[in-house]
Amino acid sequence: MTTIASLHPIFYIAFLLSIVWWFYSVYRKKSRAMPNLTFWGSSLMYAISMYFSDFSLYQKLLSMLAPEAGVAIAVFLIANNLKHTRAFFLTAVGIGSIGYMIYSGLAGDGVQYIKKQFTGTESTTVNKKNTKLAANAELLFDIKDEALLSKIKEALKEFKLKITKAFPDLKKRDFTQLDDFYAVDVPQDQLGKLKEIVAKLNATGAVDAVEYNEVYSLSPIEKKAVSSKEGNKNDYLVNDPDVDKLWGFEKMKVADLYRYIKDNKVKPKKKVKVFILDTGVDANHEDIKGKYLSVKSKYDRDKQSHGTHCAGIAASVSNNSKGIASFTPNNDFVTVTSVKVLTDQGWGTDKMIVNGIIEAADNGADVISMSLGGPSRDNKQRAYMQAIKYANRAGAIVVVAAGNESQNATKVTPANVDGVITVSAIGQDMDKASFSNWVSDLKRGIAAPGVDILSTVPGDKYAAYSGTSMATPYVAGLLGLMKSVNPKLTTDQAYAILKGTGIETKQTKMTGNFIQPLEALKATLKK
Repeated sequence: MTTIASLHPIFYIAFLLSIVWWFYSVYRKKSRAMPNLTFWGSSLMYAISMYFSDFSLYQKLLSMLAPEAGVAIAVFLIANNLKHTRAFFLTAVGIGSIGYMIYSGLAGDGVQYIKKQFTGTESTTVNKKNTKLAANAELLFDIKDEALLSKIKEALKEFKLKITKAFPDLKKRDFTQLDDFYAVDVPQDQLGKLKEIVAKLNATGAVDAVEYNEVYSLSPIEKKAVSSKEGNKNDYLVNDPDVDKLWGFEKMKVADLYRYIKDNKVKPKKKVKVFILDTGVDANHEDIKGKYLSVKSKYDRDKQSHGTHCAGIAASVSNNSKGIASFTPNNDFVTVTSVKVLTDQGWGTDKMIVNGIIEAADNGADVISMSLGGPSRDNKQRAYMQAIKYANRAGAIVVVAAGNESQNATKVTPANVDGVITVSAIGQDMDKASFSNWVSDLKRGIAAPGVDILSTVPGDKYAAYSGTSMATPYVAGLLGLMKSVNPKLTTDQAYAILKGTGIETKQTKMTGNFIQPLEALKATLKK
């Protein structure tokens, strides 16, 4: 059933193509039997695949009954009963409707799925360029006083809203104001009044802020096969067969790091927990399981491969005669784990991600790595700000991808949230990757390798991806090493070390300094 569910984008594209085929048959005066059969067959299979998917019933209905799909079906049924003399006009309308559907992104999942399966494209960032709202909780608001909740409900009762606690599972309520946040579920027939609802919420004088609960979706970036000819020949003192293919290790002088740890008998004071907030992690991967610590079994799988790739960069098992390696030469320094904040279809909401930050902090995270984010319609992100404060107070350093839109990262959330370390991507030429956002206007910008990065993917496999998503876990892994020898290291202290020991790139002002693990470790040991 899982296989059927994963094929729903392909069935949807088959449905679109069947309409085109039908119009062509009418225009050319050919038999419509096969196009008819294809149309109804693909529609049925799409419905079945949606039924077995992980979407909620509400989301399934929205997807099945999308306005664009309704238009296409209506045109098909009407045209089926009209004379052939009008076929040319209807063909143009039908193809135009289908073109609009593809352009508007409705068929985007199918395109991404096919590219992933047949051309080797994989998702390496999360983007919100075309922001959409969550289906079950479109709005979040920060209440000034719990006693004012009844006033809010009274002011908005005409809209029949469902108002619930947004983040009910906080363990350390005195650490944050997240307990003051509520989620607003707007009925389908009231969505057209969303702006009016927001205005009335603000007019009550009972809220500090209203935010949209936006949806993130994975965006594809092409992966690249890495041959052994591209590898470097440093003596890394580890036996992982593909370590010479990690070009970033040479630029970051990882061979010197391993040698220093061995010669100086560096020992951890704490086994640090690095949390990957993503699409899940393949906990049974041969190059991860030796360092993996499970929080919940449902987080220990990954259908998108994005989270598993990030986990391998941050904390793959070194010196195990398999695959690649990470900054720690053995399993004593760091464990890696997962909180799944993006679905198997590769999307998630602000609320889901904030809840993930809370869960990681409550489970003892020392480092939280988030290779996600994108442009937002909200200028201020109070929920994210409070979540980062919560994590910081619980002892976690939060690392976030700068984003892949080739723009100023100040426009990207949560990269622009105060309290995080934001990571740009560098290529082998030590220049900013063409896709990478720049971090020059952020408080804590830093750079790491992010182009053609070889790492783990589900099923004991390996692949090279590009993106600030790949640069981020390099920084998270290094912070894990640093915190293992100095557990009390704060975000400000850690960033000062990364910046102070990093080296220049070809565009240092835009990228931030490029991390140097050995020098960062030495500076940490002196603190």
